[in-house]
Amino acid sequence: MRGTMKFLSFCLLSTALIGGAIPAMAAPACGPLNLITSLDMITVSGGRPGVAAKIMDKPVTLLIDTGGALSMISRSVVRELSLTVGQAQAEIINIAGRRSHDQVRLPSITLGTLRQEGAYFMVDPNDAPSDERSFQGVIAPDFLSNVDADFDFGAKKLNLVSPDHCAGKVVYWSAPASAPALAVVAFHFDRSGHISFPLRLDDQRVNAILDTGAYNTALNLDVARRTFKINTNAPDVEKIGQVEGSFKADIFRKQFKTLAIEGVTVNNPTIDLLPDLISAPSGTPRPTGSLIRDSDNNLPGIILGMNILSRLHVYVAYKEAKLYITAAGAQSAANPPAAPSP
Repeated sequence: MRGTMKFLSFCLLSTALIGGAIPAMAAPACGPLNLITSLDMITVSGGRPGVAAKIMDKPVTLLIDTGGALSMISRSVVRELSLTVGQAQAEIINIAGRRSHDQVRLPSITLGTLRQEGAYFMVDPNDAPSDERSFQGVIAPDFLSNVDADFDFGAKKLNLVSPDHCAGKVVYWSAPASAPALAVVAFHFDRSGHISFPLRLDDQRVNAILDTGAYNTALNLDVARRTFKINTNAPDVEKIGQVEGSFKADIFRKQFKTLAIEGVTVNNPTIDLLPDLISAPSGTPRPTGSLIRDSDNNLPGIILGMNILSRLHVYVAYKEAKLYITAAGAQSAANPPAAPSP
């Protein structure tokens, strides 16, 4: 779609027909990892990852949100740079229910050593976001899915890597000696373009969404009651607030024993229990950010947020549709090798 930022060009190879047959060709050799750019992670509101960028010559901080859909920029930046606002076919609905069809064509955006001209970004529905001082825009999967996204949370680095490498040959770092397990997990994109994959919570299989834009990890409350037999009146369950809008529902929090992803285990994870906003009263708009289960396989739904992700090293190989995960290292890991200069 128009809003997708493409940094990698692909060549279409053709072969001549000789006597009606296609000559045999050797399979091209795959290549090593090539680093596009390495960015320092900046902690923005709620402990989420941001990066420094420039829109034209204006410095901005952008939230990196794997749980989003479309990259967007704040209205204050649009006004300050006098950008022309057009109408997109897509629509953004934020968690407050505000909507926006507005989009802008950025004259240029620079991330580290990477510069792109003419990228289309949606415009934030809010006129003045409450966290404007923390970040001024969002990088979402419409951008990230064109590269490999290497989240080295221990070193506070986001490495953007070319997806054109040997399949499975991406783990350039060393896991901590105290937790050496490596998880290699196939994922699929759900209907919202999110990364969906299985994990085990207290030995129950659940379907997770990887969401660096979420402060905390959250489990659907109906699933918590049905699958985990959780009683919200139990002493180990804490009421922490309410969802308020056209209807009200309580939010709870509970500490579980383990969350495991193919052998990579997080002990004693604290998880919020959110109401099932899918089942809101008829006609009630469902806000963006509500927990959505994958009804295709009827698995429970969980949003894997930053309170757990910050303890991991997560390499998202979008082209392979695989996650490579270890525990986060205590010290900075080496970056993947950079591409040779042309």
